[in-house]
Amino acid sequence: MIACNSQTKDAKELADSVNETKDTSTTAAGMITVRENEAEFATNAADAGLAEINFANLAISKTGNEQIKAYANMMLKEHGAANDELMALAKSKNITLPETMSDEHQKRRNELNEKSGTDFDKKYASLMEEDHVKVLAFMEHEARKGTDPDLKAFATKMVPIINMHLNAIRKIKDSLK
Repeated sequence: MIACNSQTKDAKELADSVNETKDTSTTAAGMITVRENEAEFATNAADAGLAEINFANLAISKTGNEQIKAYANMMLKEHGAANDELMALAKSKNITLPETMSDEHQKRRNELNEKSGTDFDKKYASLMEEDHVKVLAFMEHEARKGTDPDLKAFATKMVPIINMHLNAIRKIKDSLK
């Protein structure tokens, strides 16, 4: 089958597309065990987690600010653990997750990489704040409205952690002014 839209898909779009195909599959082995919106939640969460880890590694290598470095190390530890948990959940439900971050996140990483010194620190803090606001919104939505009990429990568990990350980066961001 040839698609009308021949643009290449990034990793997240590809994972969403594969999950949509699984969703309509008629064979038990290929069936996804959650609704399409639940699979999309999982791919969004995975993409965000991959980005947080990627941005954190960049921050650790580029910043001279100890607060930014400590925050980035926290991102590596906590988002790494969350990603591992999400990957296990996704595997158990036959959800395909992206293996690399989306084009949008890659573009933002490239822009961040061009910065240095305090400009880097301010940009990193702003990106982390923006990303955590978005992640918090879709985690809260899943925690309230999710239909898969395991994904709902994951989101419920993540909400206070993401809130803590958001509050921590806002405090750091305020200190950079």
